Amino acid sequence: MNNSFKGIVISIIFCLPMLLHAQDSLHYNLAELTVTASKSPVYYSDLARTVDVIQPQDIKNYPVNTIGDLLQYIGGVDLKQRGAEGVQSDISIRGGSFEQTLILIDGIKIIDPQTGHHNLNLPVDINEVERIEILKGEGSKIHGPNAFSGVINIITKKSSVDELYIKASGGNFGFHSQTLGLGNRLGSLSTRVSATRSKSDGYIHNTEFESANISVSSTYVNAADYHRIFLGFNEKDFGANSFYSSKYPDQSEHTITKLLAASSEYFLGSINVSPKIYWRRNNDEFLLKKNNPAFYKNLHETNVFGGEIGISVKSDYGSTSFGGEFGSDKIVSNNLGNHSRERHGYYLEHQFESIIGINLNVGGFAYKYSNLDWKVWPGFDAAYRISQSVKIYSSYGKAFRVPTYTELFYNDPVTAGNQFLKYEESDSYEFGSSFNSSNVSLRANIFYREGKNLIDWVKSDDSSKWNARNISEINTTGFEFRVTVNPVWLDFNLIEKIDFDFTHLSSDKFSGNLESRYLLDHLKNQAILKIMSSPLNIITMLIFRYEQRLNNKEQFLVDFGLAKAVIGVELFVKVSNLFDRKYEDIAGVMLPGRWVKLGVSYSLEY
Repeated sequence: MNNSFKGIVISIIFCLPMLLHAQDSLHYNLAELTVTASKSPVYYSDLARTVDVIQPQDIKNYPVNTIGDLLQYIGGVDLKQRGAEGVQSDISIRGGSFEQTLILIDGIKIIDPQTGHHNLNLPVDINEVERIEILKGEGSKIHGPNAFSGVINIITKKSSVDELYIKASGGNFGFHSQTLGLGNRLGSLSTRVSATRSKSDGYIHNTEFESANISVSSTYVNAADYHRIFLGFNEKDFGANSFYSSKYPDQSEHTITKLLAASSEYFLGSINVSPKIYWRRNNDEFLLKKNNPAFYKNLHETNVFGGEIGISVKSDYGSTSFGGEFGSDKIVSNNLGNHSRERHGYYLEHQFESIIGINLNVGGFAYKYSNLDWKVWPGFDAAYRISQSVKIYSSYGKAFRVPTYTELFYNDPVTAGNQFLKYEESDSYEFGSSFNSSNVSLRANIFYREGKNLIDWVKSDDSSKWNARNISEINTTGFEFRVTVNPVWLDFNLIEKIDFDFTHLSSDKFSGNLESRYLLDHLKNQAILKIMSSPLNIITMLIFRYEQRLNNKEQFLVDFGLAKAVIGVELFVKVSNLFDRKYEDIAGVMLPGRWVKLGVSYSLEY
């Protein structure tokens, strides 16, 4: 980022609260609790971090069918797809790699020690999602490893009514999908069951897929405690045309992911105790030539076991949270070998009671892997409320990530892992300001991340292998701006909501002539405009996306959604890539042209 641009950005951020101070009388209406930026729930208005929340209405109206595709509409989030409808996607935040984003389901860590390519093998359907919280920037002081450049927490529905819902859709490329869901409440016990199956013939050669999602959850709530069990299953079988090498267009992959998690909360006056245990298994079968399995086959099975307990104590001085976690990451693989590592850590965080408009949060996580010594990852967040509507905030934190088993041990004719890799670490700084009223919200922020020992796959020329290496240092500077407008002054619901996000990122480059596979292929400029309207009670969603990567490759895409409810039945249309652009997120992996899906859903409360 050049000096003149830095000056403009800093001026905007400093001046934004002053420019809007005259509108203090407007009522601030964002009072939702968030649970991802702190160990203790915090009201959105008191946050000292940059957090985006995808609300239930957005989940329903966005023209997508999968959780991964939903995330591509958030500024600063980069979803790089290898195939349609979530068959495989890599997600990163603020220019980090896909390995540096931590995924949570109801606070349970979804970590695949084989590779981050499997982190979005999510055993829960989009129809079962209540909301999604996206923490931008480091999160190691409260979440430990892998919360390097951001955290995505998928919060699932807890049934409060007896409900049956059915959904079916179909479209071009032989696509069809069916969902059946059931919610039931019996006294203090709520249960939800959901099953979805999707299939497509593919948009080009060897891009066909079939996927299934099944989840069952039961929640018991009374005045003094809360208990929940979640079981999830995800299966994907898909053609992987050129996913990992353009020399082999007939690759295929089959993954099965299972998740079992149990959690509780005990409310003991001013003390809250929260234990969790979980188990995640991922099976991955990869064929370089699907019609000739003997030519080259990879079989991997990972098992991740973990548990944690957290205690929060409220006092006149604020809220103090402390606790610990343990885990085991295991893999059995015909290529990577058989490996396991143990991990455990302890955290301490204190959220000070607001004093003269100042909110302060300090904490840290001490963590140890079986092959690493103890390390401490501290951080702090601070916010100052200038008025009811205007806030400025800043944060600092250290983060880390250990290499995956693929980075350590993978080997094939074009790729070589490195068992001597060090863990990644970073120092992150952020400063921002926000304004919120009943009809308008604005946010602007700058951030700077110093990355050390970052891991990437690099090579010196086309004839050499991709090698996993620690790159000594990569520094990333970014600027984000967001505005949301609810133009209530317009009649006939012509436009109900307008969202605009802009993100600019700049990263140092490698020394020498090494070619980067992942780290220096992030977005340089990203702009997302979302327009929602409901004329004649027909909900329409129009989304414009502009993306420019560091290699100056640009793309402009438009997605469209329409829905109309008629006597309890909802009819909908979802169109991705409306103008049928040719594009790819990963070099050599073509993504679909215009894809139209028509569907119907029905929900009955009984």
